[in-house]
Order: sequence, then structure tokens, then C-alpha cells
Amino acid sequence: MRFLHSADLHIDRSFEGLHLLSEKVKAQLPAINQKVLHHLTNVALTEEVDFVLFAGDTFHQARPSLKVQHDFFTEINRLATAEIPVYMLFGNHDYYDPQRYWFSFPENVHLFESETVKTIEGVTKHGESYAISGFSYQHPWIEMDKVPTFPARKAVDYHIGMYHGDQAGTRYAPFSVSEMKHKGYDYWALGHIHVPKILSEQPPIIYPGTPQGKTKKETASGVVLADLTPQGAKIQQLSVAELFWETAHISLSGIREANEVLPRILQQVQSQRGRLLHLVIEDDQQLPSDWLRDAEKNEWISYLNERLAQLEPLQVIYGITASQTAAEKYTLAISEAYLAQSLKLYQDPDIFAEGLAELLQHPMIQRGIDQDSFKADVLAQTAALLQQTFDWAGDSYDHS
Repeated sequence: MRFLHSADLHIDRSFEGLHLLSEKVKAQLPAINQKVLHHLTNVALTEEVDFVLFAGDTFHQARPSLKVQHDFFTEINRLATAEIPVYMLFGNHDYYDPQRYWFSFPENVHLFESETVKTIEGVTKHGESYAISGFSYQHPWIEMDKVPTFPARKAVDYHIGMYHGDQAGTRYAPFSVSEMKHKGYDYWALGHIHVPKILSEQPPIIYPGTPQGKTKKETASGVVLADLTPQGAKIQQLSVAELFWETAHISLSGIREANEVLPRILQQVQSQRGRLLHLVIEDDQQLPSDWLRDAEKNEWISYLNERLAQLEPLQVIYGITASQTAAEKYTLAISEAYLAQSLKLYQDPDIFAEGLAELLQHPMIQRGIDQDSFKADVLAQTAALLQQTFDWAGDSYDHS
């Protein structure tokens, strides 16, 4: 039995951390998600899978737009034409409310609509019987472990569990691997964590990751193609992404004049696949020490993105780092331990939210960011900026 396991598509989520884009690129980005879904459908058709699993957070919003719904159902109908069933549950982002959908789900889509676990049984074209057990969120969180409510293994050839949650003690259906193994299922299709992760090989308990990374932390992405046989499972991680977050190392070896730099960069960033790039400039010792000032980086990014917008596939630059000596630091008579302690204080969700209350309450911000990853990015960038700007002398500082 062969199936495709996808999760955390977040089909209507925008890319985070991109700025200074050309108008042409701004117009192209919203279509990226639809292309990713098209790639996913192509894989299902090419590999002639028996069914497709969507293990939650297919949509980033609990109320996806009319266009997003239409685009999604267009691809699902391609699977329907090939008589490929789809099994779909809803996660903490797209928690289920039937009143939020403008179209009826196609007949090949089998939904898990409730927070109560249910089991759907089927038979493949080759006569293999299977059962799929799962549940959906109907609220932004579920605090209880749902594994104990899953049924015992059915008398079928293969039994699959679908589960959107996190191992950690969180508000997102916490679970333990040992509990899942105890059920005796042949495969657990997980969702919620955006990087590919195999929690167990026997039986496979797998997060496929997000099909398309939307932040620079989501460099690994994909879907899982699974083959189950009486002898065991064969697992393949497949890429369906349209854009890839990468670091591009640009060598300026031999360049002595500033007017030679931009042509060299444009030459070296060309690629056969679409990329979201952080440029690391190397071998720039023959240029003046101030050839690229921090105040000029945004202007460089904007200019380069205007030029790169003419290329296919899409190349977008979101950051530049030069290798030459960092700017002079300021010395503070404060221990570095104090810095760590202060930043740790803001790890508390309530304290962080209080400090940015006005910003986080804005409707556009709430729809456009994942607050957990946003907090992590803000604190990481704050720590990096403080480390780059100051020397932490502590008690050793000479007060004279």
C-alpha cells in the first residue's frame, strides 16, 4: 500500500523575513503556495498512490479566503479524477468550523471533523484493507493527550493513526511515542512540527515537515511517500517546494574596485531553482574596509532584488553579511550573565506579549505571523545585535 503524507502546508501563509522586494516579486509570491500544492498533487499522481493524508494546518487561517479555498479544491479535484481518496484533519491553525467553507469538499475527501477520534475504513484498488484513525481541532488548542482515545488496531491489513500535536507538554495535544507504539498501528502520520522528524522507525512515527518553508528556519521541507508491506515500511522524503531558503557564499577574490562588486554578485547568485538568499560576502580583503556600510545594505538588497526579478527561476535576497572586520564595539560595565538573564525573562509568553501588546493586537500582525516563531526571532536578533554592538566587561571593567 502506497500513500502520500503531508502536513502543515499553511497554504495561505505569507513568507516571513522578506523585505525590499521588487513589485514584480511581490506579485509573484502569493502564487507560490498554489504551485507547491500543484507539485504535491503531481507527486501523488505520478507515484500512483492509494490515498493522500493531510495531517492538519493545511490552511494557515481558521477562515481561509474564497480564492485559497477555490485553489485548494481545484487540486483536490485532480486527485478525484484519478480516483485517489484524501483523508484530512484540521490542526490548531485551521481548526474546523464547517460554516467557514464556501465550497463543499469533493466526494473523494474524507474529513475528521471532531475532537473525538473516529476511524474510517477503506480498500485499495489492489484489495488491501486499511483503517485510518484521527481527530481534528475545533479550537486553537487541545490540552489533553488524545492517544489513549484511539481504538485498538482493527482487523485490517494496515492501520494508520493521524495526529496533529507535539511531544512536549504543550497546549497542542501532547503525546508520548511509547503510547503510540502500544496501539500496534502500522504508521503514525503526524503534523504540527515544521521540520522533518522520524520519532520511530518501527512502526514509522513521522513528521514530514512543511512542504514549503515560510521562514529562514524552515530550510528542510517536504512530504513523505510511504510504502507499507507485510515485511515493513519504506519511507521516502520528497521535495515539493517552489522556493528554498539558502545561504549563498559570494567570492570577491581579485576585485579591487567597488564598481566590480555588483556584477560579480549577480553572476554568482544565478541558479536552476528558486531561492530565498542570505548572501555571505567572502574574499573582500582587496576592497576598502568600508566598502559596504550597514546603512547601505538595504539599498543593496533593494537594487539586487530589482535586477534579480528579471530572472527565472525566482531569486530573492533578504540579507547580506560581509566578512571584513566588524565595527568598533562599545564597552559596558555589565556582566554578560546579566544579558542572558534579561533575555531569559522575556521568554515568558506573558511578559513578551505585554512588552509588544499594541503590536501583537493588530489584526494584520495576528494574521501574518506565527507568534511563537516571531518571539524566538525577536529574542535571537536582539541577542545578536547586543553581542555585535557591546563588549560586556562586567567586574573586570576599569572604572578609572
